[in-house]
Amino acid sequence: MFFGDGSSRQEVDLYYHRGQERLIRIGSAQDLEKRSVVLNSRLRNVPGTELGDTARYQYTYELTAEERSQRTLAEHMVRLVDQTSHQKTWVGRYDWMILSAPIRTLIGPKTDIPSGVNVDRANAAIQRWYGEYSLPADVYAVPKGTDLEPLARQNQLDEKSNVFLKNGYIVVNFNMESLRNGNTEAPHLQYIHAPLMNQWQMEGSNKTPTDSHGRTWPLKDGDIVFYHADQSNRNDFQSQVPQ
Repeated sequence: MFFGDGSSRQEVDLYYHRGQERLIRIGSAQDLEKRSVVLNSRLRNVPGTELGDTARYQYTYELTAEERSQRTLAEHMVRLVDQTSHQKTWVGRYDWMILSAPIRTLIGPKTDIPSGVNVDRANAAIQRWYGEYSLPADVYAVPKGTDLEPLARQNQLDEKSNVFLKNGYIVVNFNMESLRNGNTEAPHLQYIHAPLMNQWQMEGSNKTPTDSHGRTWPLKDGDIVFYHADQSNRNDFQSQVPQ
């Protein structure tokens, strides 16, 4: 995580509250928040054809013979579309995430396939992976390595303490990797540290975008999400009592 205002940036540690627990550092042993994704959530609008194609491939190539004997292809498709795709899939925590098979669909070509190429294999050759990311509603940034304990012992630590950075943006930087068989120790493909080509550069990542105010923002490879450090999504809602 980084903190910047467009002219400079610094690495930061982020903290959040959970219930009665105060100021939990993201990525620490106390950060136990599990994050989940529902593939077929209402606002995600996953096309039914993607789910159907994925179900057919699963049934043909991923289920065991015993599993196929227990249900037909049509039953498996209904099960995936109406049940499995609505279930939560654990994707990790705030400081890391893994997109796994339950939240991907198959979108490969269905026409103009060369003779001798299996149609289902061609469909599985291109995949779409669904995921989502957010920080806690209330998050507090400090320069990386800042020790908050002395302030806490002196009763000088609360949400308004000057130690927290407020005038700028929290920048979430992603190091994207692909894995084989869940092996996180040996990434198969990498975006930044690829042996032959930096994928951000190859795909045309804009290193100096300009915002609506005409201000240029120098970016690093992997910068994905910007958050206002002094705002929260709680600000989007207000409760009122009718008079």
